[in-house]
Amino acid sequence: MWRQFKVIDADAHMHEPQYLWDRYVEPKYRDQVPKVAFMDGVFMIYEPDGKFIPKGEIQSRPPESAWAVMESKYGEAYRQWWSSEIRLKDMDRYGWDIQVLLPTGNNGNFAYRVALKDINLGAAMCRAYNNWAHDYCSIDPKRLKFVAVLPGSDVGEMVKEARRAVVELGAVSVRNPFLPVGKWLHEPEYDALWNLACELDFPISVHGEYRQRRFHPFREIEGERREDIQLALRGLDHALGFPCDNMTTLGHYIFTGILERFPKLRLAILESNAGWLPFWLGRMDDHTHGRNSVMGKSDKLRMLPSEYFMRQCIIACDSDERALKYVVDYLQGENIVWNTDYPHPDAIEPTKALPELDAQPITDEARRKILWDNAVKLFGPRILN
Repeated sequence: MWRQFKVIDADAHMHEPQYLWDRYVEPKYRDQVPKVAFMDGVFMIYEPDGKFIPKGEIQSRPPESAWAVMESKYGEAYRQWWSSEIRLKDMDRYGWDIQVLLPTGNNGNFAYRVALKDINLGAAMCRAYNNWAHDYCSIDPKRLKFVAVLPGSDVGEMVKEARRAVVELGAVSVRNPFLPVGKWLHEPEYDALWNLACELDFPISVHGEYRQRRFHPFREIEGERREDIQLALRGLDHALGFPCDNMTTLGHYIFTGILERFPKLRLAILESNAGWLPFWLGRMDDHTHGRNSVMGKSDKLRMLPSEYFMRQCIIACDSDERALKYVVDYLQGENIVWNTDYPHPDAIEPTKALPELDAQPITDEARRKILWDNAVKLFGPRILN
């Protein structure tokens, strides 16, 4: 509880242990998983194997400056590698009742990338991650919830694992599937996943996905200031990537008619701030029903894009967003959830997360909706079980 408010953190993370694949991948596949050479900060660095990790490839990861803040920001939680027990103590300390947990970078998310090259191994790794996440949350499953990962390169395996993760393991959502090059979310074969999400009443989590073309000119930079420019461009990539990816993915779900065809399907738009949303909804509306519709108008849409958003989508906000008041006013407090991004290096200081939301010039009614009511609508009854 925070003051009089119950609190759901709709987008937090787990830092998976180095032993994840060794202990959780089924024995049949264990010797096929690329080996984790060491941990760099909280990221698994894999030994190049020429198949999944190309030889000579530099694995992209945050700079040293990101790791320098970890112990000072998270203290004992960092020293205990964010065990379930220490996480619950932090949640009590900071006033967070429930956390919805996603994987981190090339740790848990590595599974669905492997599935693009080897469906059997990738599916086994997705099962391994989801089993580990279930075990992690099992210390207090009423307060710790997780989002499952799926092998998107095979529809049958993807749907089977989504059903297993939600029904048997208690996942409250699944990550938006990462598809092979040339495949698209609107293609009829993926209707099986949207049907399952409607049947079982869980949302699809869209989470800054790197599925769109991103700004990665690092290797072309030369000269004595190369490292400075690389660091600057990495920051630019991070600033652009999450909102631009989520804007594109949200637009894809709307413009290609997925939300029209599946009116019960819900989307969680996560880790990209909320300040861009009024601009994007207005621009999409104008491209379907306004002057910009002369550039190409879909016949699939019976409503405005903003109406599909209000019916089926919810976006996560950060406490310290400068434009948050305007988004809250625009949405009248609806369709926004709150997140901490705990315990990532660039997340808001845990001690400041709720106080900074308190400092926002929004009403207590809007705070109540953002901190609890809207998250219950998003995740459904499963979030309270």
